Amino acid sequence: MSILKDIFTAIRGGASEAGEAIVDANAIRILEQEIRDAETAIAKAKQSLTRLKGSEIKLKREINSLNRDYDDYEAKAIEALNAGQESLAEEVAERLEEIAAERDDKVAEHSSLQSEVNAINKLVRSREKIIQKNKRDLEKVKTIKEVQKATTSISDNVAATSSSQHRVSKALDRVKAKQQNWRDNMEAGEWMDKQEQGDDLDARLKQSGIGGSAGSNKSSILEKLKAKQKAG
Repeated sequence: MSILKDIFTAIRGGASEAGEAIVDANAIRILEQEIRDAETAIAKAKQSLTRLKGSEIKLKREINSLNRDYDDYEAKAIEALNAGQESLAEEVAERLEEIAAERDDKVAEHSSLQSEVNAINKLVRSREKIIQKNKRDLEKVKTIKEVQKATTSISDNVAATSSSQHRVSKALDRVKAKQQNWRDNMEAGEWMDKQEQGDDLDARLKQSGIGGSAGSNKSSILEKLKAKQKAG
């Protein structure tokens, strides 16, 4: 029996590992869905909070109205007493008692509702901050995942192309050699053209000072003229 128990324990452990593997593989999707669920819940909470705040505002308005009624009837009661109409003043006093009781009930209700609104609002704001933090963390995780994917892709591509880099380099060398051969042929053709046109000989004669223009031999001509002058 102990062997079967160990087998069942191993199976349960394997199932747990498989479940964790599934969760890890889909972690980003799970986090995104949880954030969407949280945002939906926050949106509903805000709707409820808006309705509660509306009830609080209404109560506050009713309390203000009762306060104005109380002040009005109080003034009338004093006016009745001044007029010597005590019985009428007593009726007004009863009315004041009713207004005061209603007002006190609404003040207590408003105070309780106001505390509830403030507490819910604080909770909603706190949850919104958590959601925003979760969003930022999720973006970091997604960015890191994309960087890892890109790095893996680059590594794979480098590994895949390393064997072809040598062939590419050799092909480039052949292209360069052909281009250099073409340039050499062009230079040789230009040299041949110059040989045929005698440019090379003329250039060498000019460089040696032979066959230059009259202007370029001005000094030698002037010397000849001076020699003739002396002889004459």
